[in-house]
Amino acid sequence: MATRGPKRTLTVEKVAATALQLLDDEGPAALSVRGVAAALAVRPNAIYTYVPDRAGLERAVIELVLSQSQLELLEGPARHWRKRIRDYAVSLRALLLDHPGAAMLMMSAPMDSPSALEVGERLLGVLADAGLSPTARARGVWLLIVQVVGSVALDVAETDGRRPLPPEAERVVARRQALSQLDAEVWPRSVAAVDVQASWVTSEQFVWSIDRVLDGLAAAAR
Repeated sequence: MATRGPKRTLTVEKVAATALQLLDDEGPAALSVRGVAAALAVRPNAIYTYVPDRAGLERAVIELVLSQSQLELLEGPARHWRKRIRDYAVSLRALLLDHPGAAMLMMSAPMDSPSALEVGERLLGVLADAGLSPTARARGVWLLIVQVVGSVALDVAETDGRRPLPPEAERVVARRQALSQLDAEVWPRSVAAVDVQASWVTSEQFVWSIDRVLDGLAAAAR
């Protein structure tokens, strides 16, 4: 009688969780199929049973992170469409900043996992409540995704990409110190705006930017 082989203990979710842990602990440069295999104490070929390639590994990580986003914040009365988007955007930004390596990954990895598609689907619904045309809704989703992911990527780019990021106040101070070295004769407008530019990594700046995006979307609905 044939004997059974060892019971499989790996899953796509476990592979993704291990990859995310590597990103959190060591930053984007640490992510590789071999690195994940080593962390799981298996051969690299075992990982390919669950993800087909590096792009598949990245897709699995993005799926894991986005599956944790608070999509319920996008639900509610049509008249509150702005608040629904703002609340979700702030929440998603906080989630991505909590996983800075994964946030950087989103700048180049495929954004077609089920949770990524669900985010887009929900946003299309909210923008329908806002009164936008189908074309404007689709363009609006792109605008919102770029605003959130792009702003987080810029914030994380000034760090080592490891979790946890320094507190917001510390990052503002660091930016202020770096900007204080600017030559006022060469970049006078930038020097005059140093205090505001130092605060670009703050939640306040992010909410301001989202509100300006929502102003534009509201105007597109008229």
